[in-house]
Amino acid sequence: MLSALSGFEVRYHFRQLTFQIAAPLFLGMGMLGVHGNFGGSDVHANAPYVITYIISILSLFSIFVSTLFCANVVLRDTTYGMDAVLFTTAVRRLPYFTVRFMGLVLAVLLVLCSSIVGMLTGALLADSSRLGAFDPSYFIQPLFVFGIPNILFVCSIIFCTAVLTRDVRATYAAGVLLYILYTVSAILGNSPLFASSALKTNTPGLFPLLSDPFGLAIFFGDTRSWSVLQRNQQPFPLGGTLLLNRLLWTACSCLLLVITYSCFAFRLQLPVKAIRSRTDEKQTSAVPYSQQQVISEGFFYGWNSFRSQLRLEVISVFKHIPFLLMVAMWAFIFFVELKDSLLNGAYGIYFYPATNIIVESLLPVRPAMLLIIFYAAELSARERSTNTQALLYSTPVPNGSIWAAKCSALALLIATLITANIIIGIVMQISKGYWHIDLLLYASLYYYSGFPLLLFAILALFIQTLTANKYPGMLLNLLAAAIIIFGRQFGMEHYLLRYAQTPRMSCSAMSGFGHFAHAFNWYMLYWSALATFLSLLTIHRWQRSRYIKRRWRQIRVKLVWLAPLVIFLSTGAFIYYKTNIEGGYRNHKAQLDWQARYEQRYRPLADLPQPVITAVKTNVDIYPEEGKYTVNGTFKLRNIYSHPISKIWVSTDPEVTSCSIYLPGVAHETHDEIFKQYWYELQTPLLPGTEITLQFSMEVIRSGFMPFNSEHIVTDNGTYIELEKYLPCLGYNDRFEISDQANRKVNGLPEQAQPLPADSTYHLIDFETTVSTTAGQYIVTTGTLQRSWSANNRHYFHYKTAAPVNYMFALSSSRYEIKKETYKGMDFSILFHPGQTANLPVMMRAMKDAIDYCTQHFGPYPHKQLILAEIPQYKGAATAYPGVVFSAENISFQGNFSDSNRVNHAYGIIAHEVAHQWWANKLSPVAQSGAALLTETLAQYTEAMLLEHAFGKPFMREYLRTDNQLYFSLSYTDEQEQPLVRTIGQPFVHYQKGSLAMYTLKETLGEERMNNALHRLLDKHAYPGTKATADDLMNELCQDASESEIRLIKDWLEKVIVYSLKVELASCKRMPNGQYKLQLNVGVDKTDRNNDRSLPPDENIDIAVFDGGINTHSIPIYLKKHHFSGAMTSLTLTVNKPPKTVAIDPYCYLPDANQSDNLAEVK
Repeated sequence: MLSALSGFEVRYHFRQLTFQIAAPLFLGMGMLGVHGNFGGSDVHANAPYVITYIISILSLFSIFVSTLFCANVVLRDTTYGMDAVLFTTAVRRLPYFTVRFMGLVLAVLLVLCSSIVGMLTGALLADSSRLGAFDPSYFIQPLFVFGIPNILFVCSIIFCTAVLTRDVRATYAAGVLLYILYTVSAILGNSPLFASSALKTNTPGLFPLLSDPFGLAIFFGDTRSWSVLQRNQQPFPLGGTLLLNRLLWTACSCLLLVITYSCFAFRLQLPVKAIRSRTDEKQTSAVPYSQQQVISEGFFYGWNSFRSQLRLEVISVFKHIPFLLMVAMWAFIFFVELKDSLLNGAYGIYFYPATNIIVESLLPVRPAMLLIIFYAAELSARERSTNTQALLYSTPVPNGSIWAAKCSALALLIATLITANIIIGIVMQISKGYWHIDLLLYASLYYYSGFPLLLFAILALFIQTLTANKYPGMLLNLLAAAIIIFGRQFGMEHYLLRYAQTPRMSCSAMSGFGHFAHAFNWYMLYWSALATFLSLLTIHRWQRSRYIKRRWRQIRVKLVWLAPLVIFLSTGAFIYYKTNIEGGYRNHKAQLDWQARYEQRYRPLADLPQPVITAVKTNVDIYPEEGKYTVNGTFKLRNIYSHPISKIWVSTDPEVTSCSIYLPGVAHETHDEIFKQYWYELQTPLLPGTEITLQFSMEVIRSGFMPFNSEHIVTDNGTYIELEKYLPCLGYNDRFEISDQANRKVNGLPEQAQPLPADSTYHLIDFETTVSTTAGQYIVTTGTLQRSWSANNRHYFHYKTAAPVNYMFALSSSRYEIKKETYKGMDFSILFHPGQTANLPVMMRAMKDAIDYCTQHFGPYPHKQLILAEIPQYKGAATAYPGVVFSAENISFQGNFSDSNRVNHAYGIIAHEVAHQWWANKLSPVAQSGAALLTETLAQYTEAMLLEHAFGKPFMREYLRTDNQLYFSLSYTDEQEQPLVRTIGQPFVHYQKGSLAMYTLKETLGEERMNNALHRLLDKHAYPGTKATADDLMNELCQDASESEIRLIKDWLEKVIVYSLKVELASCKRMPNGQYKLQLNVGVDKTDRNNDRSLPPDENIDIAVFDGGINTHSIPIYLKKHHFSGAMTSLTLTVNKPPKTVAIDPYCYLPDANQSDNLAEVK
């Protein structure tokens, strides 16, 4: 009997339309998956890392598949009223339970295995250069380690819920709760599937790793620091924490099945209302029949029928424990995510719970799409599932009333979820003692988050009318949701093609939703028109007929249907114009093609001599409300060559809407409008040493329809423009080149662009500008403010540099408050958004300390003032221009640094940017590989020194540990790592690795020798000297260094070296004189990361002993460098106080992926 039942159950699954849709869907996802970029461009498409990644992620999708299969197949007896018959047959409880569960597991497993077939097929179709060796174990091992245990767990939870409750909605709730369980564990485990996880530095403990039922946190955490070679060749090992995790959740699955089986009643369950005592029934008196007049048409009949139907729909959704449980879990997941974003942000920074930060965290509510899919199916099929469809559809209730009631119920569901989010946000603010609550901003979530969900709900109801069975409709809705969310990966990049989606929204304290809101409104009008048309289709042939084809054949186009189509097409045309015509939009492929053709056409002309700009004078008019600005200006051009120049080559940025250029004495002009290149042949060539004036006028429109650029924003309050990048440019502009090696190869370019001719000469400019903006706003830009005035409801500012500066000038416009101080005869100003005053004292201190330190050690500050201006938080932390620092609001102004035990990143960021007044402005590197070593890396070093002097060396442990962790977590996404002297396009090298390298060299050479070397570099290569290169820095550091120090300098700057350090306590004994004798075993492994080759250690490394735990105030009772020349070394130490902790590399400046074994507790 068991075999017969099993065969029938499996065949029944295979015959279901849900299975027939799910299997090809997973097959397609597997084929597409191997063409993704998992782990970096150098990782093979069929690498074990990629295969494990895809299988483990798709096992998450098995939650949805298991829920549908279980609701459709496992509960079929209850759904179709056959359970009473089943329980009278010879089928017993154990065979029934076993067959139903194993049938579910097998069906879901086969669906997942179809993705493996898809991966094999996709690998065969992939470019052979992206493939490695084929090994069947690469597919089998992750299937047994991740796929089968995850499916077993998912199916056990959903199956047990289904057989115990025999309720479809409870089954849906189990699926949603599983998703929530994973989300919470992923947040706690710092999963890279969540935004900014790579910038978070908390190391998850054992509990978060074990609490992840899918094991993904362990996989992603352990492989973050894997090299390309490891990802291509090494399957993820089953051992340690992963083995415990797999055993734990497999055991939980089995235990749950045993408990469920013991509680499962193999008999008919009557509803509670059906078993009430007859004595509870109230006796009513007979009412004589009287004929009532019913008017079954008109507005009031439709309205009353809508109200009645809505009441039934709302009860069916809200008056159930599974729904209340899902709302509670919804609130819990967003509470955890919100708390994590506030208390565990990038770099471990805490934030004040400002409303704009919370609202931006609550904006994405895509998990609600799952609930909409479930409840749209239930509502659309409610009458059929309760066998009341014949009764309802025999009444004259209008289809529109039925549809509107179901749609309104879904709208109330969406509003409930958003209300829960708002309550969570407000509770979070109050619990933190933050009372600046912006209720209007919270209320905007109903529009910015809720309205797109409502449009999806309308689509979901429409799709449900396409099928006679709700379960295939749910799968189709899932497919629609996947296309909406991941459409960009499938080539649907334009938002006109992505239903109910809009360009990225961002909420700033300075500008609110800014210019994003205008574009959002138009996209909502566009998609609302389509949703209205879909609604009319749904209403016109609502499910009063059993025959879908007949319903669609009976559709007749009505005139009223043309209105939404006209609105849809006209708004689409307007959006297309604003995006493609006015904004110059290109999709990713077209943009790469444009860049490749630009390089192929104009790179050969890069050596063409062109005059240099010696002076810039501009008049800029900003119109924040209109999202645009205009520039009228002049360049003074000088021929610095020894021969005449007869042809001048000018180009403009693609983001410039329109530009006109005038040069006197031009004999012939040639334009290339595709690439915005302009050639001017002079009647009289420009002689050596002579000048000519170029005049230009340009208009730039920066609306919310255009691709977002954090360096080019015009908004109501908080405009920020890095203007030098958008004024006309002379000659070839390598900023337009493709930097990614894989994309260069695909577009027929060499993997590395040939370096442009090195120009080691400074070309400084005199800069003068007059900027106007709307009344009430203040302008900050490069130079000294000469005067400001108001006219015609506009505010004007005239700036001019006192001395020549680099070709760098940005500007910001906002309603600022200003904090000013004078220190040692110099003016310091901070311009900030009103109310954001908490961090002003520490930022002012950082500005002063940085000026003092850099002036003392590197030379005089080149300006008489220093301005710090706040800009909206869109991307990045801050940027420096001559005499000006622009800092984004969220870290420097909204970060909570009240805890004196944590690193004050507001201080560090400002110190870093002020250091750029020397490292980038005063000393400019030659534009070639390694240039970032002389700018960002040296600014990182200066920042570290200032932090150490301001807060003490114990704080450097947390600071450098953060850089250590970020270096390994960020480097896995890139191609082969470059050494510091050749770094280009790899920020984790010149920021995180550079910070570690320079601090190590400081610890080796001493701070004084380091600073003397940097001072010499500045003396030789600041203006009017020649620009510096990375080799010049190497030469200064190696000057007067010993042979061992030179070897260390070359290891750090010319190679890619990482370490694996560990310390173990062999013994600790108290000596008769009261001292303590420690016997240690120390392991030192040194590796060249680019080829995974082990190198013999020859290092002097700190060993420290502490009399307590290690924190930002811990002072070691023993700290000394010891020489290590072998893989394992025994050390004997003597200390005067009772030791508690022993550490190797206690300040974490040696790059070590696993620092947990760098400490040993003394017991």
